[in-house]
Order: sequence, then structure tokens, then C-alpha cells
Amino acid sequence: MVAAGISSFVLAGVLTASMQLMRSGVRLAQYSEMDSQLRSAFEQLGVDLKAASAFTFNSATDITVTVAKSDGTTAQYTYAWNSSTKIFYRVPGASSASTSGRLQLASGVSALAFSRFDTSGNSASTDNATKRVKISLTATRSASGAARTTTTDANTYTLRNKPVS
Repeated sequence: MVAAGISSFVLAGVLTASMQLMRSGVRLAQYSEMDSQLRSAFEQLGVDLKAASAFTFNSATDITVTVAKSDGTTAQYTYAWNSSTKIFYRVPGASSASTSGRLQLASGVSALAFSRFDTSGNSASTDNATKRVKISLTATRSASGAARTTTTDANTYTLRNKPVS
């Protein structure tokens, strides 16, 4: 009888440890997937911002850049965040409402804000004065039976090819 009681306590401990390991594994997988998406999104945004010859601040969650292409022409790309779908995306053209060619950069983005700065690091009030762009975002992942995984990240990019006036 005593052995059965001790065995049940040991079994309960093993099951609890097993569940905790499983939940940790799920959280680690969520974080890994989220981190990979955000790194790729920041990389794509950085490439376009560093190459941008023109910049338009549409709103705190929507910007458009004009990038020179290798054939001498230019292309516009709009980066935007949809708060209802929680998706950060890039779309060709000057309108974030367009769905043609839309590329989802990150999902589960619960907050996003673009900020613009002049050459001195002060907040810029016009597109012509903008020389640096900062993006701040928060992404979240959750699965049933596992705690929510959240990360907040911010990057600042210098518009190297954009003249300021």
C-alpha cells in the first residue's frame, strides 16, 4: 500500500516534468519561427530603405519607398501593417490597399510604428527632411496548452541614397 502511494507520487512528478518539457518545446518552436520571420522582414525592409532614393511617410504604420532598379528604372514598395489581421507586409506600388503582389513579411504583429528622423536625429516633419527611419514592432505567438511568446524589436535605417532638403 505504501509502495503504491509512493509510486503514484513519483508518476505524478514524472508526468508534470514531461508536460513542462513539452510546453517549453512548444514555446521554443514559437519563438524560433517568430524570430526567423522578423529577421527576414527587417532584412527586406533594410535593403529597400538603404537603397531608397525617395521616401513617403503615409502614416505611422504605412510607408512607401522608391528604389532604383538595375535597369535604370525605379520601383515603389509600400510597407504596411494591418492591425485587424496582425500582418506586416510589403506590396509593390504606392498604396497599401493593393493586394496584387503582396508579400507577407511577418504575422502575429500586435503593434507596429514607423518613426522618421532628420540628419541630426531629430523627429522629421516632412518626407524631404527624412534621412533615417525607425521601425518598432511587437510580435506574439500562442498555442493551446503553452504560454504566449512575445518579442519587441526596433531597428533604425539610414536612407543612404536619398537626398535631403
